[in-house]
Amino acid sequence: MFKGNNKYFWIFGVMFVLLVVIQYILPKPMNWQRTYESKDKNPFGTNAIFQLLKPTYGNKLSINKGTLYNLPESDIQQKKCLVLINGSVNLSKTDLKTLFNFMEQGNTLFIAADEFRGLDTFHIRTRPRSYQYFSNIDSLINKPGVHVKMLSKDRPKVYKYPNLCLDSYFANYDSTKFSSCSVNQDSDAVMIRASIGKGQLVLMSMPDVFTNYFIVDHANRVYAYSVLSYVTAKTKDLIWDEYYKTYNVQSDSFLRLILDSDPLYAAYLLLLITLIIYMISDGRRRQRAIPVLEPVTNTTLEFVNVVSHVYFNAENHKYIADERVKYFYETIRSRFTIQTNDINESFIETISELSGYDIKLVQQLFKYCERLRKLEEATEFDLIELNRQITNFNTKSLR
Repeated sequence: MFKGNNKYFWIFGVMFVLLVVIQYILPKPMNWQRTYESKDKNPFGTNAIFQLLKPTYGNKLSINKGTLYNLPESDIQQKKCLVLINGSVNLSKTDLKTLFNFMEQGNTLFIAADEFRGLDTFHIRTRPRSYQYFSNIDSLINKPGVHVKMLSKDRPKVYKYPNLCLDSYFANYDSTKFSSCSVNQDSDAVMIRASIGKGQLVLMSMPDVFTNYFIVDHANRVYAYSVLSYVTAKTKDLIWDEYYKTYNVQSDSFLRLILDSDPLYAAYLLLLITLIIYMISDGRRRQRAIPVLEPVTNTTLEFVNVVSHVYFNAENHKYIADERVKYFYETIRSRFTIQTNDINESFIETISELSGYDIKLVQQLFKYCERLRKLEEATEFDLIELNRQITNFNTKSLR
C-alpha cells in the first residue's frame, strides 16, 4: 500500500515521536479515582500506608493476589492479620467459609470499605453521612466533613476530616457480637469489632483514611496509625490483599503497556487516525479508467406512445376502441376468471359482486363496449367516453 510513498513513513514517524515526547513532558493530570491499590501513588491510592506496614506494624508482609479460598494453609494456621481496603467488598459463601476458618485459628481480619456485601450473617449495612455528588474537588477539600475518635481512654483525640473523605457509618450490625471501637460526631459507629473463635473481625466504614491524601503530611494520619495499631496488636505477620480491588483488572494483552501509558495511548490513536485518513484519501488502487456502459433502456412505453399517436393522428378511432375493449375483456378474464363470450344479466351480476362496483354502472359499461364493437365507425368522443368508464371501473374495483 505504501509502495512509492516513503514520505508517509517519515511523516507518520515524526508525528508519532513528537506526540510521545510532548505527552511525556506535559504534567500529568491528577487522578482522583479511588483505586486503593498499593502501587498507586495518586491521592486515593494506598502506596504510603503500604510502605509503612512492614517496618512499623509487622515483621513480615505478604501480598494476596488470589481468592481467599486459595490462601496457603500456613497463613491460616499462624496468627496473622489480613488487611483488605477497598471501596466496596463483595464476599462469596466460599470466601466467608475460608475467612471464618482463618479467624477461628486465631487470626485477625481487618476490612475497611464503604460498602459490605456478603456479610448478611452479621446484618451489616452502611449508610453515607454526607454526599459528594455535583461537587468539585476544591469544594470537597475545604468543606468540613466528619469528626471521628477512638473509644479508648488513651486515645481521646478527635480527628476532623474534610468532606472529601467518604464518611459512611454502620447503620445496622449485630450488636450481640460486635462492639463499637470508633465513632463519628453523631455517635454512630465507624469501626466495629467481633470475636470469632480465637481470632477477631474488625470492620471499618471509612477506607479513605488509609489513602495517600490523608497519610502523606496530613494532620489526621495519626488516626489511621491508631486503627492499624489496634488491629495488629496481637500479631506482627501481615497479609495485604490486592485481589479484591475494584480496579484490579488482570490482562495479558500486548496492548496493556500502550493503554496504561497516556503518551503511548495518544500516539497509538494518532497512528490509527492517520492510517484511516490515508486509506480513505490515497489508498485506492491506481488503474486505468473503466468505461461506464449505459444499461439497455426499456422502450416499450415509448413504442406504445408512438403507435397510439399514429392511430390517433390518423383518426382511426374505431380501431383504437376495438383494441381498448379487447384489452379490457382480457383484464376481466384474468382478474375475475370468468369468460366474456356471452355478456348477459348473469355475467353483469357476477362482475358486480366480484368487483364491488355498482351493477347499473357495470351494465352501462359493458353495453357501451358492445355497442362500440358493432359500430362501423367511432368518433373521438366515443373513444374518450370508453376510456373514462373503463378507468372508473378499474379504479373502484375491489379486485
